[in-house]
Amino acid sequence: MGFELHIARRHLRSIRRRRRATFTAIIAVAGVGIGVAALVIVLSVMNGFSGMVWERLLGINAHLTVRRAYSAPMEDYDPLMDAVSTHPDVVGASAFVQTAGFILRKPVDGSMLKSAVMVRGVSAEGLLATSDMGSYLWGGEVDLDEQPSNSRGKVYGMVIGRVLAEKLGAMLGTEVQLAVFPDTEMMVSAPPLRRYTITGIFDSGYYEFDSGLLFVSLNAAQRDVGWGDEISGIRLRLEDPFQAQVVSEDLRPTVEKLYPRAFISSWMYEQGNLFVWIQLEKWFSFLALSLIVVVAGFNIISILTMTVTERRREIGILMAMGATPRSIARIFTLEGLAIGLGGVLIGNALGFLLCWIQQTYEVLKLPGDVYIIDALPVDMQAVDFLAISGVAVLLCYLFTRFPARDAASLDAVESIRFE
Repeated sequence: MGFELHIARRHLRSIRRRRRATFTAIIAVAGVGIGVAALVIVLSVMNGFSGMVWERLLGINAHLTVRRAYSAPMEDYDPLMDAVSTHPDVVGASAFVQTAGFILRKPVDGSMLKSAVMVRGVSAEGLLATSDMGSYLWGGEVDLDEQPSNSRGKVYGMVIGRVLAEKLGAMLGTEVQLAVFPDTEMMVSAPPLRRYTITGIFDSGYYEFDSGLLFVSLNAAQRDVGWGDEISGIRLRLEDPFQAQVVSEDLRPTVEKLYPRAFISSWMYEQGNLFVWIQLEKWFSFLALSLIVVVAGFNIISILTMTVTERRREIGILMAMGATPRSIARIFTLEGLAIGLGGVLIGNALGFLLCWIQQTYEVLKLPGDVYIIDALPVDMQAVDFLAISGVAVLLCYLFTRFPARDAASLDAVESIRFE
């Protein structure tokens, strides 16, 4: 490939002396660069969004859940929880009770502040073992045990979201009332109101959780729902949440053996639509933005076709000196690849620079009260850079084949005679 590379290099250098060819080459390089940079930026932003969504969604929800159909309560669950906890990929397990309800608070002015909520009863140790609640705490602590009170009856602790606390005008130490709706009983009268003291406020950044989810102790939830030692199910946390489907298949025989009426499901099954939507959107964006590189490829065809037309006589002389059609095609292929590689390098550098600026300085801000984040998230991954570069180079190579094939098919005698 020695003389082909040498000739291709000389052809590229000579482009600078031709204004029209120079302009076309600049457009081709810029087009490839812009396409690659756009792909890098968009995929990095989508990685940031998806990573943040999974982090906050899975930071509160369980990776695997063992429960019965139709929210039926489970009893005698200790052997089952001990068995599933021994799996090497399980790092935390806890029993829970979950039901809907409403919370209300009566300020001193006599008004009534209330909100519908999802109530999750779990032990404090279990909550910390199966979620990232420790890192989400905005104030207070995870204390769900019985609290001191001047009133009659037991008053348990409660952990609520920051948005819900603001809606109720509540703070640490505020006493609220909670009523739950049992799933297994007919509602013939209003559910009783139980008093709780807010001991912790969390801020996960996920509006649905921060505004409508609260945690109480397992004993308090069982009391409110009217269950004895029954639970809604078992929550499991994994070392790698994206292995949830594999681990659920491993644990299914154990669950079916110890508790035939229960089944195990993963977060991928419960959040399947969201998971598939994010993956499809990423690949659709990749394919759509690849069209920018395709458009730039037509500029590569244009400049190489122009070069072949202008150098017909030289091509004929090279053939007369013994150059094979394959060598002629290789010369122009190398020229097109050089232009494409220049655009790929520029695009990667530009995309990396812009992503780094956003990642470091958060130039593009977002309204935190509308979105779940305050700034546009960016997560650059090496595999994306490699995939984008590979596809761009492949497209450039395919586009160089057309003018290279035309150059290789020229007749040496005819090319010299008519020049």
